[in-house]
Formats: sequence, C-alpha cells, structure tokens
Amino acid sequence: MKKIIISISIVLFLFIAVSPGFSLTPQPPKSQKIERFTGRIASVNLEDSAIVVQSTKAGMTFDMKGVKLKGYKTIANIKGGDRVTVQYVMHEGKATARTLTKNKSYNY
Repeated sequence: MKKIIISISIVLFLFIAVSPGFSLTPQPPKSQKIERFTGRIASVNLEDSAIVVQSTKAGMTFDMKGVKLKGYKTIANIKGGDRVTVQYVMHEGKATARTLTKNKSYNY
C-alpha cells in the first residue's frame, strides 16, 4: 500500500511540474509587451521560417518559429497578398511572431 501511494505521489508531482513545459509557444517574459501589426504578406521564406508583412506605412519581418496560426493549417498555406494580423514580441532586435491571424480580404 505504501508503494502505491508513493508511486501515485511521484506521478502526480511530475504531471504538475512538467505540464507547463509542453506549451508550443513559449510565454514571453513579463517585461516584454505583445504588440500587433496588420498588413499584407509581401513574402514567405519557408527555409528560415520568416515572413515579411507590408502595411501602408511600413514593412516588418517576423520570425515564425513557434507561431500559433489562426486561419491557416500550416505555414506552407500562407500566400503573398493575404491580409494578416501578427501579434509579436521584440527580442534582441528581432520581431518574433506569437500569433498569425488571417483576415478577410476586401475587394473594392
């Protein structure tokens, strides 16, 4: 009986201690602010996992490693000209995308 209780305690401890480590997108440190950028996809680089998004005022390059996609199944489905919103954090001078959301395109 003692062995069973110890075994259950160990498994429970490991489950609680390890479960936050399985997150696909790491949480940014509290000092980093999540920012937002909306525009159209100018280019996609699958080899480097990077995209360039161009708005009417500026363009930004985003690192896509660990990004959560909304409206896309994979990074390979992203096409030039798609209208997107990127939530990102700045880290060591690089913009790292946290979430990429495909927006509706409007034809005028």
